[in-house]
Amino acid sequence: MRSPNKIFFQLFFLFITSFTFGQYFPSTNFTTSDGLPNNAVRSLFLDSKNVLWIGTENGVSRMENGTFTTIDESNGLGHNSCWDINEDSDGNMWFASYGGGVSKFDGKKFTVFTTKNGLLANKTRKVFPYKGKVYVGTEQGVSIIDIKTNKLITPKVPAHKEDFISIAFVAYNGIVYFTSTFQGLFKIDESTVIPRIIPVILHKNSYSLGLFDSTLYSGNEGHINKFDFNKISKGDKSSVNFGKSFVWQFAKDKRHTIFAAAWGVYTPDGGLYTIEENKMTDVSVAYGIDSKVLLNVVYDHFNDILYVGSNNNGIYQVRLNQIINYNSFENTSIIDFENFNNHKLILEKRGIKVLNSKQQIVKSISLEDFKKTEMSFYKKGKNILSKQSAESRDFELNFDIPANEIEFYEIVKNQNSFWINSNIGIFEIDENYKLINYLPKHSLKIGFTYDNKLIETITYAGTRVYENLKTLENTHYSKFEKKTPQYIVKILTNKNKTYLLSVFNGLYVYKNGQFQSYLADGIWKEKKFKHITKNNKGQLILAAEFGDVFVVDDSKSFKVLKTISKKQISGSTILFLESYKDFILIGTEKGINIYKDGVIRLIDKEQGLKDCRITTSQIFDDTLWLGTQKGFYNIDLNRLITAQLTVSEIEINKIAINNIQLKPSAYKWFRYNSKQLISDYKHNSFSIDFVPKGHSFPNKLKFRYRLNENNRWSPYSEKTNLFLPYLPSGNYNLDIEVFDMNAGKSRFFSILQIKIQPPFWLSWWFITIAITILSGVLIYIFIRIKRKSNEKMIIQRRIAETKLEALLSQMNPHFTFNAMNAIQDFIISNDIDNSLLYISEFSKLIRKTLENSSKQLITIDEEIEYLEAYITIENMRFDNRIDFEIKISKEVDTCFTKIPTMLLQPFVENVFVHAFNESSIAPKLIISFQLISENILECKIIDNGMSLNAAKKSKLHQSKGIQLTKERLSLLQDLKTDSIEIAFTENQGTTVTILLLV
Repeated sequence: MRSPNKIFFQLFFLFITSFTFGQYFPSTNFTTSDGLPNNAVRSLFLDSKNVLWIGTENGVSRMENGTFTTIDESNGLGHNSCWDINEDSDGNMWFASYGGGVSKFDGKKFTVFTTKNGLLANKTRKVFPYKGKVYVGTEQGVSIIDIKTNKLITPKVPAHKEDFISIAFVAYNGIVYFTSTFQGLFKIDESTVIPRIIPVILHKNSYSLGLFDSTLYSGNEGHINKFDFNKISKGDKSSVNFGKSFVWQFAKDKRHTIFAAAWGVYTPDGGLYTIEENKMTDVSVAYGIDSKVLLNVVYDHFNDILYVGSNNNGIYQVRLNQIINYNSFENTSIIDFENFNNHKLILEKRGIKVLNSKQQIVKSISLEDFKKTEMSFYKKGKNILSKQSAESRDFELNFDIPANEIEFYEIVKNQNSFWINSNIGIFEIDENYKLINYLPKHSLKIGFTYDNKLIETITYAGTRVYENLKTLENTHYSKFEKKTPQYIVKILTNKNKTYLLSVFNGLYVYKNGQFQSYLADGIWKEKKFKHITKNNKGQLILAAEFGDVFVVDDSKSFKVLKTISKKQISGSTILFLESYKDFILIGTEKGINIYKDGVIRLIDKEQGLKDCRITTSQIFDDTLWLGTQKGFYNIDLNRLITAQLTVSEIEINKIAINNIQLKPSAYKWFRYNSKQLISDYKHNSFSIDFVPKGHSFPNKLKFRYRLNENNRWSPYSEKTNLFLPYLPSGNYNLDIEVFDMNAGKSRFFSILQIKIQPPFWLSWWFITIAITILSGVLIYIFIRIKRKSNEKMIIQRRIAETKLEALLSQMNPHFTFNAMNAIQDFIISNDIDNSLLYISEFSKLIRKTLENSSKQLITIDEEIEYLEAYITIENMRFDNRIDFEIKISKEVDTCFTKIPTMLLQPFVENVFVHAFNESSIAPKLIISFQLISENILECKIIDNGMSLNAAKKSKLHQSKGIQLTKERLSLLQDLKTDSIEIAFTENQGTTVTILLLV
């Protein structure tokens, strides 16, 4: 006969081995505090654009990007109490209200159907679109509306005693079926002009229908009726009845799980249920649903999300993808994990639990078991201090610590055994999960070298390496040696090296039986580390608790390959560090930062990691295990690192100009119905709300914008609103860049062209007109000035000509006067022959003078001929003693080049009057013509007369002809330099240089 105690322990172990800790799905609850108009949710619907519509007792809401937009009677909705929502094949939305009939919305306006339009009753329960029609379930029967023409037909309702509440519809094999709450299942025969309602199964109390393949579920009072349509068509109307509560709606996910939203009405057995093998299982707790009053459940196939509506606490969003699974583990704080075969060892404050692949506990090692092992060692030993190998530098163990005060530090796996260090010593567990060894050592951090030697770190007292664990033979490394590891927090073996991480003294390595300090040896100056792991390439990854993350190659020579700045990491405190494939997983108080190739994704409570206070981490195969103070997480790494969907488009859902909203006509389906916005310069402040589409986690999005491609981007913001105040007139292209922290991707969208028209005085037409008028005025002024200038030039030219004529007329008498004096001298001297010859030459000269005086310009040949005649006459006065020469350069064309009339004569005359006298020795006169540039002729008159002395004496007798010549030249030509230059030299004559434009 078995003893009672033995039977008890067998039953207890059986209970333990069959116990499975519950898993939880990440869920979010949305209520009025989040923007819902009312917490009493009557209906849920996902439209073809994957927008969730919520019908409440206070209007309808659309949920997009985690925000709510409310539609109510002020927008045209027939009634605020919305009990059902659906969408027809044309994309129109239909709303059934309890008291206001049915409303149809085409994206711009509402059309309301009530009893005035032929609707059977204004209290409606359901709208069911099918084949171009909408079937409306009312409290008195069914009405049918054509979605194209809005024509309404109401079939005759069968005889009934209570209200004919038509509450749910399904379609099967082209026939529409509906259920009446108190009468049962009916079908609508539309083979006649006026459809007929035909009973199918008459039974009482039906509150919902759910059709999956040929299986029909009907929510009854306190149970579910399960029918088979194939059997019904053959006349078999039998059903399978199971379950409990009142089911108000059914849904099915892609895993073929059927969900039921229940409210017991009279009993507190409502909640979210799954249906499998004719059983209802309450999953409310696992799905994070705390309401017992559930009326709706719909499934989002695209995002794998379940939406559940309650009558008292808003809606629940449950993510079913289970990338992150949470195990509460009885809200126990997890210290460490280890893995052996298909089992997981979990070290928690109550001891060790061994879980199988189904996370069922198959073995436990309690606090009492550890205490017994310690005390067994204590009782066997005579000299505890000797066995403890205690020295002044060691912590002395306290064997009086009770079992409930044991503190565990970690599990370390070495070969086929596990080592647990605690405040009462170090324990060894074998592969059968039995305590087989005990070391009376107190160490906060232990580990094993690459050659399987135990490392014991001693706080404030150095490090000990055990060569033999049975005899406790060891080598002690003093803390006074610079290479001795101190303040160690992590130990990691990588191939033939074991690394020890110090929180103050940097990185140590154990190789070839010796320790080395990278800090002390100047290999790496980083001091403070907290975490270390290695990647699939054998490289080290290290992190300081509050600093950067480093990727290091120490295979041959030490080299830092990459530094991940703490500025890139979300969170300020690094709690764990792991590596998987090419990814680095950095855990902080904000969540998990997933790093690869410079891009970081963030996983946090929105994806299901609600508790980010991670106590320990391990990767087993393709699963990341994270311990917390209340249970642990299992994360599927392959699914976690899979490329994530991100924002596919951005749409504008609201625009205000100068704080005034645009008219409803500017929108269609709650979207701004244009890619362009035109405004005048007075209305230049814009508020723009936008909605990103196609992503899964709205709180992971950050946005920035620019107004033109040449502008700088704005700082990132999590708000889906832009405020653009006081924009100057001009054209703008509004671009938005969105960064998705869940996907680790950025996308760029051009969402709107903004055109701000300038004031009329800056508009193109006004500027064109103004420029045209101004140009006309300027042209008129220019022409007028030009005309006056031309007239003035003509007058000035005529004045100049007149003046020249006057000058010539002054010069001719002057010359004549000088010539008559010469003749008089000949006569007085009684020189008859010379007098006659002089008179003859003088008459020729007078004739040439008269011929040239009417001309303003003469050729050089004519001027030379005139000068020769003049010089001949004047030379007669000097008995022809003056030798003269005329030089002409080859480039001067004397036949065609013209110069002013009698221009040189006054200077030649001056030579005869002032340069020479009777005492002059070998007097000589040279006249030359030379082109010094293409259009400047240089004329020189050179004599060897009295020069400077004569000039001083004749200062008061300057030739009037020279003054007249200078004045003539100033009128005839415009040279910047002086046209006439007279150079006097001491006793070497005079040189007159004249520059003429030709």
